[in-house]
Amino acid sequence: MLKLEFKDRRQPGVWLVESVFTIGSGTRNHLVIDDDSVEEAHAEVRLVDGQLYLKDLGSFKGTFVEGQKVVDNFQLRSGDIISIGRVELEISDPKTRPATQGAAKAKSDWSLTAIGGDMQGRTIMIHGSMTFGRSSNCDIIIEGEYMSRRHAELSLKGGGLRIVDLGSSNGTCVNGKKVNEHQLKPGDKISFDKEVFLVAGPVAAATNFMDDEEEATMFRAVAPMPKAPPPKIQPVAPAPAQQAEDNVSAASAGSNSGKGGMIATGVIVVAIVAVVGYLVVAGS
Repeated sequence: MLKLEFKDRRQPGVWLVESVFTIGSGTRNHLVIDDDSVEEAHAEVRLVDGQLYLKDLGSFKGTFVEGQKVVDNFQLRSGDIISIGRVELEISDPKTRPATQGAAKAKSDWSLTAIGGDMQGRTIMIHGSMTFGRSSNCDIIIEGEYMSRRHAELSLKGGGLRIVDLGSSNGTCVNGKKVNEHQLKPGDKISFDKEVFLVAGPVAAATNFMDDEEEATMFRAVAPMPKAPPPKIQPVAPAPAQQAEDNVSAASAGSNSGKGGMIATGVIVVAIVAVVGYLVVAGS
């Protein structure tokens, strides 16, 4: 059994046990909300086979669930936030409250924002698995001539968001192309009939969940390879035996040269002496 409570706790909550539970500012409603943004007969909740369905009663400002405008038979679940004018109501399950009391509702990293069609300007937070279509049993009801009763499904898995077409008559498009199943990334555009939604999500998903056909091969510019300098020719040191032989040869050559010089000097001296002696004899 679920309960309808005011988020600001302005009034006590009420149990949703009636087959038809009316909400409005009029005194005949099951839940009377004294607020000038709420009409006399604003909305009603019906209990059918244990399931709750919300319906707007033609109010001027409308009725919304998680930012989604409600027209007829919107299925309610525990944790849903209903906006009636400026007043926010929450569907709660007291059985689960002890485990979650004081804990904030998990924030979704993924959302859809309507950028075209009748829902333009609305933002839908994605939690778990959500279906789109004309059926009142869908999570997001889209009334459109080309919408199927159960048109498509969005599901979160492993931190990524995936969309699957549920065999719709007119198909589901992502970035202008019909898809049967597609891994979504932030910035993608989903279109059903006239409704166009922009996908928002974590930045990392833009690369972690990129489709193969959209992956671009990255090329790094190649710098010209510098030319290698010419090799330096190192003088080869002579082998020890060769070095010794060269030294002996050099010494021998030096010694022979010295002896030759001494002999030449002696010959010159003898010649001079002979000439001097000849001149002395001749003078006598």
